Amino acid sequence: MRTSYGWHLKKEAMFGILLVMPAFILLAIVYIYPLVYNIDLSLSRWNLAPPSPKEFIGLKNYVDQFSDETFQKVLYNSLFFTGVSVPCEFFLGLALALLLNKNIKGKNVIITILALPMMIAPVIAALTWRWIYDYNFGILDFFLNQFFGIRPLWLSDPNIAMYSVIIADVWITAPFMMLILYAGLQMIPTERYEAAKVDGASSWQMFRYVTLPSLKGVLIVALMVRTNDAFTKLFDVVYVITGGGPAYATEVLPTYAYKVGLVFFRLGAGAAISIITLLIAAVMIVAILRASRGR
Repeated sequence: MRTSYGWHLKKEAMFGILLVMPAFILLAIVYIYPLVYNIDLSLSRWNLAPPSPKEFIGLKNYVDQFSDETFQKVLYNSLFFTGVSVPCEFFLGLALALLLNKNIKGKNVIITILALPMMIAPVIAALTWRWIYDYNFGILDFFLNQFFGIRPLWLSDPNIAMYSVIIADVWITAPFMMLILYAGLQMIPTERYEAAKVDGASSWQMFRYVTLPSLKGVLIVALMVRTNDAFTKLFDVVYVITGGGPAYATEVLPTYAYKVGLVFFRLGAGAAISIITLLIAAVMIVAILRASRGR
């Protein structure tokens, strides 16, 4: 009896494994193998211009990057971009979500209009902002010149260029934050607000003691997703608007890894930059999780 029951459990387990196996194989092909290969490549010297054989050199690529001034500047740019753009997107998205959570006319139409930037392909959105910033034909310089008599060099001034990229990125991705936080607000039971009103809570107190605690899980997920995207996937917006210039003022780790690996053909160094990017992003995610737990 026990033997037959144990055999039945084994058959169910084997059947479950067979069902999961295709997904696991696909995951291994698409994610695990490229990651392992990239790690192996980052531990090697393999240059294609001029061509040279692949040679294992250990952690030298990593040491060389951290001692390189250009990489240090690029790393600072990535951290600065993430540290500025993500909070801006977060607070703007939260403010819009709180406004939309009220009973206003035409809410669905307003949400659709506000969500349009995230529905546009990032390359198209970046091209649009590149034209907006254009010194000769850009509408932004035209109005600033007409009303204030100033014409900032949005894309060629090293002190301004990064902020130009941040503004474009916030415009593109703030609707993402807005939609996530608005969905979280919709899930908060109205009874909590009614109970707070009965206790005489003010609007600020209801926001602090009801809304924020109820949104904690959604807030953490939104911050983790955007932090990871801003640090590891910022490529198209920078590449289209500034190309990483001027003088590496807007160069970030994803675009720099692409140039080192696929433009300068230093495959090992490019792979090392991408692994460093991944590791720093993982540290950021862990830090957000620990901070959310109060540890």
